[in-house]
Amino acid sequence: MITKMKKILLAGKIEDREKVLTVLRSAESVHVDAAVPEKIKIPEALSSEYEDCAQALSILSQLEKDGDDDLLETPGTPTRLVEETLLHNKNINELKNRLALVTREFEDASKWGNFAIKDLEYLKNEGVNFAFLKGSIKNIDEIEAECTSRFFLLDKTEVIACFSRKEIKYSDNFVALAFPRRDLSKVSDEIQTIKKSIQDNEHALHCLKQRYVDIEAHLNKLNNKRSFKEVETGVFCEDKLFVLTGWCPEDKTEDLKKIFEEAGVSVGIDFLEPEEGDVPPTKLKNSIFASCASPILKLMGMTPSYNEPDTSFLFIFSMILFTSFIVADLGYGLLFTLPLIFYYKKLINKGVDRDLILMLILFGVGTSIYGIITNSFFGYQIFGFGLNPGGKDMILWQKLCLFIGALHLTIAHGWKIYTQPKTLKTIGEVGWVIFLWAMFGLICVMITNQDFGMLKFSNKIGGQAIFLWMFEVSAIMILFFTEPNKNPFKAIASGLGSIAQNASSFFSDILSYVRLWAVGLAGAKVAEAFNLIGELAFKGFGPVLGVIVICVIFSFGHILNIVLSAISVLAHGVRLNLLEFSNHLGLEWAGREYDPFKEKNK
Repeated sequence: MITKMKKILLAGKIEDREKVLTVLRSAESVHVDAAVPEKIKIPEALSSEYEDCAQALSILSQLEKDGDDDLLETPGTPTRLVEETLLHNKNINELKNRLALVTREFEDASKWGNFAIKDLEYLKNEGVNFAFLKGSIKNIDEIEAECTSRFFLLDKTEVIACFSRKEIKYSDNFVALAFPRRDLSKVSDEIQTIKKSIQDNEHALHCLKQRYVDIEAHLNKLNNKRSFKEVETGVFCEDKLFVLTGWCPEDKTEDLKKIFEEAGVSVGIDFLEPEEGDVPPTKLKNSIFASCASPILKLMGMTPSYNEPDTSFLFIFSMILFTSFIVADLGYGLLFTLPLIFYYKKLINKGVDRDLILMLILFGVGTSIYGIITNSFFGYQIFGFGLNPGGKDMILWQKLCLFIGALHLTIAHGWKIYTQPKTLKTIGEVGWVIFLWAMFGLICVMITNQDFGMLKFSNKIGGQAIFLWMFEVSAIMILFFTEPNKNPFKAIASGLGSIAQNASSFFSDILSYVRLWAVGLAGAKVAEAFNLIGELAFKGFGPVLGVIVICVIFSFGHILNIVLSAISVLAHGVRLNLLEFSNHLGLEWAGREYDPFKEKNK
């Protein structure tokens, strides 16, 4: 459920502003809205320090494990640790750039072999000009030099060495090659020196990583300072007073007053009801089961608006059902469930989100139950019973998916009817529910040639299919009560427009639930295909090598299938909730999350 909010107006003396905000932060219950957003200003030094600290943590988090188990913690304050991290990282980047240049120089110099540079320097000092030309010996007459000699570099490049006390001239058929500036041995020595320096800096970073927790705590401290400055500079100030606005849960208002009284801080607080046009933040207060929907909603960035219904309970329930249909295998379900149950406490102690763990366990349990019903265990049939979605029971599973779709959308419309004021328009909304089930009957006829195949009663009334009667009744309700008007022609025009706009979407939305059966069946066929490939490989390679090959094929095939199933859950299961269901309910997911002003641990 969505917690009721009160709008808070808090006034105090400017000279007490910091003290007031400190008490307010300790209350941990007020979502602060900046009264003057354009005046929010964070000191440049604080922002710079925060960015440096975040960058340092990013650098340390990306380090691969060092083979040295006796790493010593680097001493110093967190600020000093950040500076050293950035310095060592800068050194490494510069050294790597230098290494790339020197390595290129070494590759170029190595073509010349172990040639002594000092000999060429001697000739130059004695007034002898020299040049090394790349070109064909056939054109040697085009070179003006006292001495020429042909040789080949180690990469087979043909080179003509020219020596002369006069200026060396040559035609365009030759290109002068740059001779190495340093001896090969010196270049090699520098490469080793650079590599050693890189290793030393990397080792220093690994020592710094031993203080990762301290740097992380420092970042959190800086983040709290930033949030405090945001609130402090965002309040409205006039004369000697400041005014702060925000939102407080209704059940926390008295506690907030009490906290200020106990702190001995004089402020004026007023709590108001949300007005039209206000956008209160959304705080969800749900059961453990309904809270399991939060990981997906956070992943998708979806928050219901304050005045919208909270569908968390139905969302997680339907997601369990959809996941079961999509993953559709007992083996996969147990693979999700058993390790999470076994390591539950360890994962919680490591800080893994409890709601995420419980959500995955629920998905695994639902998938396991579905796998038992369909007799599927890693693509094999191990029980003597089961309803086969790809065999004789295919039509049954298709109709079941359509029924689930119609029921899911009916709940959306029923919820909409329940939460909205009861007027003549409600009759039109009920008409859409009847229209929805009439459409379900039509789709059943198209697939099974039997409308309402899931229900045990006659599909005919007076020789006419039930869904046709339902279409007629719903059409009358929609035409006259979509926009009730004393002028029947205006009412009918509005009804016709609504039917033209929504009728086809009802058909496609119900039909889209067949994807649950289709995707689940596709996954089952993929599992069966890899099993068959593994069995054929086992026969082809023999009992010894065959066991290894079949294990590799099974592992690769089923891991791939699990990954594809997980993607399908996000692509199809989430879509049915956030698109089809939400559209029929009128849920826009345009809310903002409740974020109370408090000191955060992370």
